[in-house]
Amino acid sequence: MPKMSNADLKTMLAAEKADALAAISAARLAEERADAMDYYLGNMRKDMPAQEGRSRAVSTDVADTVEGLMPHLMDIFAGSDEVVRFEPVGPEDEAAAAQETDYVNHVFMQQNPGFMILYSFIKDALLSKVGVVKVWWEEREEESRETYYDLTEDQFALLAQSVMESEGAMRIVAHSMRGRRQDVKPRNAGRDVADA
Repeated sequence: MPKMSNADLKTMLAAEKADALAAISAARLAEERADAMDYYLGNMRKDMPAQEGRSRAVSTDVADTVEGLMPHLMDIFAGSDEVVRFEPVGPEDEAAAAQETDYVNHVFMQQNPGFMILYSFIKDALLSKVGVVKVWWEEREEESRETYYDLTEDQFALLAQSVMESEGAMRIVAHSMRGRRQDVKPRNAGRDVADA
């Protein structure tokens, strides 16, 4: 085996030392998080075990402080119509920035439970020293079925024309003249489903 240079040895030892310190730090952080959760729940058995025959009353200062801070923090982050705002770089960007602001706020607060996401994120950060939010984009196809009864010939003709103009987004899966039953099943061509 070739002899290792001093520089390589120093690099290897520095990496091992960093890994060891990170593990110690992670273990200490995990212990601090567990203690913080115990304090929040009013469990003081680890630090102040109750003596036999003595009061077991526990102050809930940690929970009171966290719960007292939450309304103020939520007001800061979610108290206005704009959770996020895009600033235009120049005058030509003003319309695009306004549209982006409206869209992102709509997606976060209307299409997703934005308030609860922020609430959980902030509370986790207060209790565990870190708050994590996972974000992803998901595309999926959805199908829906509509059934029409007692359509006149003209109404059915209009419906059939709409299906043909949908360019494959919708299709007629059953048609009956007896009960005048017509089922229309949209095919999803993208993320949004437009029902016939």
